[in-house]
Amino acid sequence: MTVLSGAVISKRYANSLHDMHKKLQTVKMNHVLMKEAVIDMEKTMTDLKTIVPSDFGTKMPEDRIFTAIDDLKFRMKDYEINVANIGYNGEEVNMPVTIKSSISRKTATKSYAGFVNNIGYLQSMSFPFFSISSISMKQSQDKVSVICEIRGTLKTIKTEDRGQRIEDRR
Repeated sequence: MTVLSGAVISKRYANSLHDMHKKLQTVKMNHVLMKEAVIDMEKTMTDLKTIVPSDFGTKMPEDRIFTAIDDLKFRMKDYEINVANIGYNGEEVNMPVTIKSSISRKTATKSYAGFVNNIGYLQSMSFPFFSISSISMKQSQDKVSVICEIRGTLKTIKTEDRGQRIEDRR
């Protein structure tokens, strides 16, 4: 009887060790997966920090949009820039923008290159983003120049500022 009891206890102990070994293998595998997840999260955070401005959480979205308009006016001095009222759509803050320019036929090559470069600049903007809805070019009435127009929207997302929600400020 003692031998039988010892055999049963030994078998249970062996099964317990086997289960413990399997669980230890699972823990080791999860540890490796967690390390990889942490590395991925750190990479994502690094990438995000290069995209998102450092003052993103402290600056009001409306301020970011107005600053972007000032930057556009500085960059595109010879362009007419018209804006509409700021709009709010869920978590998005946006401002419709129309940018107009006249390209003289005499300086068309240089002016057209500048126009294309400005379109590239608009497409590269981030926080706020510039979403181009249309680009048009039409000949002027006097056929001396080409009227260029870019219609789009500056867009950013709402943020909390100093612990107070934006909706609470309105």
